[in-house]
Parts: sequence; C-alpha cells; structure tokens
Amino acid sequence: MEPFKQKFEDIKESENPDHINDFLIKLSESPNIEYLIILDYFIDNLDIQILEKVKLNLVFLIGEIANLSTIDTKYLDFLSKTYNSSDRWVRDEVIQAIRKIAKKTVIGERIIKLVGYAINDDYPPIRINALKTLVVLERLPLFVWKNIFLVLNSKNSELEAISANVFDKFLPDFHQLFKLLKYLDNYKILKPNAIRFLLLIYFRTPFNLESFRESIATSDWEIEYKKIYLQEIDIYEKILLKSL
Repeated sequence: MEPFKQKFEDIKESENPDHINDFLIKLSESPNIEYLIILDYFIDNLDIQILEKVKLNLVFLIGEIANLSTIDTKYLDFLSKTYNSSDRWVRDEVIQAIRKIAKKTVIGERIIKLVGYAINDDYPPIRINALKTLVVLERLPLFVWKNIFLVLNSKNSELEAISANVFDKFLPDFHQLFKLLKYLDNYKILKPNAIRFLLLIYFRTPFNLESFRESIATSDWEIEYKKIYLQEIDIYEKILLKSL
C-alpha cells in the first residue's frame, strides 16, 4: 500500500484520465481492501467528465477488491448508477463486478432486479454474465423468472447451458416448475424450443412426465397454450421411450 499512497497523492488532483486509468489498472493487479479509500476519493471528487472516462477501471477495481472481502453497499449503489448511464462495455463490467460482490456480500432486490433486466440486454456477453451472476446468489425472487424464461426462447446454446444451472439450483423439482409457469401466466412466454429445453432438463426418463402432463391438462391455462405444451410433451415422450 505504501508506494501507492505517494502515487495517489501525486495523481489525485490530476485532470488527465489516462494517468488515472493507468493508476487504477496498477491497483487492480494487486487488489487490497485498503484501496477502497482511493476508490472513495475518485468516486466522490472527480469531475463528471473525467469520471466518465475512468469508470470502467473503477468498476473493475471494485470487483477485484470484492473478491477479497465483503464491501459496503454504497459501491453497489455506484455500480447501479453506472450501469444505467453507460455503454455496453461498462455495463458488462458492472455485471461482472456484481457477481464478484455477490459471492461474499448479500445484495438486495434492487440489484438483483438490475441483473434480472440485464439477462435480456442486447449485448450477448452481458446476458451471459447476468445469468452467471444469478447462479451465485442464495435466493432468486419470483420477478426474475420471467426474464429467464424469455432467455430460453433465444436458441442460444451458451445461454441455455447457464440457464440450466439456474434451474438446477433454484427450481430442482418439476412441480415447482409447473407452479412457476402458472405464476403470472409465465407459461405464455415459452416458445416450443424453450418448452423442449425444459423437458430435457427435468425429464431424463418418461416416468414423471405423465404427472407433468396431467398437471397441464387439468390446469386453467388457456387452451391454445395447453395444446402447445401437450404436443411437445407427446413428442418428447416418444423420444424417451425409443431410448429405453
């Protein structure tokens, strides 16, 4: 820390974003919880135009420090504000930083909601990192699942693979899946390819499939959606029976 104290004194009044970025990169190479003091200074005191040019490295440093210890929620506030006013490269770094924080620090519903929205970002790396962030959480609020179901419609194999981890952790039983599909009419979201993906996750043999079929057949779902689900179940069941 000592060599950086003098460097910080030399640079903290700098109006050159390149110099500040170089300094932040050096700090990130050997992160230390004491560097939060430096972070606080830059976040609170930099001119807004300079802050805009160094925020990517500020976000990265927050994430690296969060790997070492729990950190104050004020840094989550900064990340949230930064996400909502930044380009896709900074937004992606924000989501990665939140994932690092979530491994050691409990994050609230406001931040989880941000990650939930990020699942459907236009930039694919953000979507992937948002899903990876959900996997490290201890709980998953109901409102996030709508966006997860939307992801399944994308036909993206990498997103599907990470989504499978989310389902395995937070929704391990097909009875829970049915309840969640019924919740706020989530069943209307899924396209046939997404239904097939869920069947593959939850039913490796045909033995429990009949129970799931019965739940859907006797539900109060709209008939047109019932037909789609039951048709996909019939097709999938035939595939399973052939593999026995």
